[in-house]
Amino acid sequence: MLDGIEESIVVLDRDYRIVCYNNAFNGWLKRPKKKIIGEHCYTVIKDQPVRCSPCIVRETFRTGQFFETSHSHDLGGRKVHHETNAYPIKDANSEVKYVIYMFKDITERAMIEEKVRELNKFKEKILDNAGIAINILDEDGNIMNSNRGAGELFGHAEEDIRGEPHSIFYRNEDKELLAKAMHEVLEKGKFESEVTLIKKNRTEFPARLTLTTVEDDHEKPAAIIEIVDDLTQLKKAERVIKQQLEQLKELDTIKEEYFYSTSHEFKTPLTSIVGLTKMLLDEKVGKLNGQQKEALNLVYCDSKRLRGAVQKILDIARMESGKMIYHIDKVDLNSVMSEVLETVGILFESKNLKVTNKIGGDIPHVIADKERIALVIENIISNSIKFTPVGGRIDVTASVEGDNVLVQIHDTGVGIPEEDKEKIFEKYYQVKSGMGENVGGSGLGLVICKKIVEDLGGKIWVESKLSEGSTFNFRLPYKESKQHIKKK
Repeated sequence: MLDGIEESIVVLDRDYRIVCYNNAFNGWLKRPKKKIIGEHCYTVIKDQPVRCSPCIVRETFRTGQFFETSHSHDLGGRKVHHETNAYPIKDANSEVKYVIYMFKDITERAMIEEKVRELNKFKEKILDNAGIAINILDEDGNIMNSNRGAGELFGHAEEDIRGEPHSIFYRNEDKELLAKAMHEVLEKGKFESEVTLIKKNRTEFPARLTLTTVEDDHEKPAAIIEIVDDLTQLKKAERVIKQQLEQLKELDTIKEEYFYSTSHEFKTPLTSIVGLTKMLLDEKVGKLNGQQKEALNLVYCDSKRLRGAVQKILDIARMESGKMIYHIDKVDLNSVMSEVLETVGILFESKNLKVTNKIGGDIPHVIADKERIALVIENIISNSIKFTPVGGRIDVTASVEGDNVLVQIHDTGVGIPEEDKEKIFEKYYQVKSGMGENVGGSGLGLVICKKIVEDLGGKIWVESKLSEGSTFNFRLPYKESKQHIKKK
């Protein structure tokens, strides 16, 4: 019967001598014993000359009770763990005559349990040093465990809140939010939100709350990890930044008003200079000799360029303040293009550029602001002149595309790098010339062009390759729409 039991068994008399044993015990010894029967158990099992202390066999003989315990000891230089039991065998007078000593080798299990304990300590160490508050909840939202960060943040000792509902961190008015959070995390596995939580001293603070479920082997929620990130310092920083942005906005408004006011002051005398110079060039107040005409031409071109720069500043100010005004009408693009080309004619002559206007008379009139479209064309043409080498050419064409007219201004200039094609429509951005030099300008012209064309319901873009020239395209509708009615 003893040999049929897997656990090692020895039967001991009151002198702790082995009366009998089973095969499992003999196999467990793993070393030959010349004599086992009649030997003291401690000399056979532990190779020691004196009884073990404490000893459950002794206690069983003394009390007549069953005892159970576990212990570890060295066996031939190897640490082993045992789960032991001592059962009394009594005679007719209820005296304990023998004790059945049963032990099971649990060394492997003990090692696994030790590894698990070490792993749990390691995990707790990680959690405690995570730098954020972490609570482990059950499905009902009760706190099963929490890390050091949670204690420091909320002011609760871990042992005080274990088993408590995590609603202790929420305000009474946020019960609906709490219910939603628990429902969503159990339904979807995760919940995230910015919330207001409370500490033990009832102090409220803003936090980023993340709830995540941990599933068991059956893919059912076994626990909920609650991570709380204190946003107090972040919110303070946001308020400071917001105040600074407001101050910068005020300063920017003052700056824009100053530029707008100063530009107006410049524009009035510049308009007079341009007009009077043109009148002198047209010899309406007397004949001019060659040198006088040459000098006046320089004054006329420079003053006109300066007036254009001032106008750009005024337009940018209007754009940013939302005060851009349009006078919508039917505009003859061929007529406007001819006027612009005539105005900048002197610039073509200075670089010996050939210009052709191929906009036919059959092109429908677009719905736009004549003055603003003239400005768009002048800015694009001026750019083409800047970036086209001496002896080059600029061609202007127009065609109908559905309900729109497409205008294309092509030059044989140095071209635009691929990475700059979108940037040229940004404020103050300037493309280098083909020689790597800046050709000057405010960096505002194309920004204004884009704003005007888009406000009028159109689109503007550029196609270009380095050393092969550029084609600026803009498209405008020739049928009136609600957008145009609003801008009148």
